[in-house]
Amino acid sequence: MVATNGFSPQGGLSTPDLAEAAVKRAMLGSARRVVLVADSSKFGARHFARFGALEQVDVLVTDTGLTDEQTAEIENHGPEVIRA
Repeated sequence: MVATNGFSPQGGLSTPDLAEAAVKRAMLGSARRVVLVADSSKFGARHFARFGALEQVDVLVTDTGLTDEQTAEIENHGPEVIRA
């Protein structure tokens, strides 16, 4: 399970911290299954250090703030979206 400060289909997964990005990049590279936990306010946000792409994520667990269109856009890039 990994969290992010920002995510989008174009910008991928990002954080403002380079060291944190390096650790998270290694986590994504070695995981068999990637679960991303991020609230909907993080969608569309881009930060300095990109550490992955939505295509590397198997499941996104988020709140109910994403629209149906945003959810479909994310799912078109690979991850299943669970809005709870």
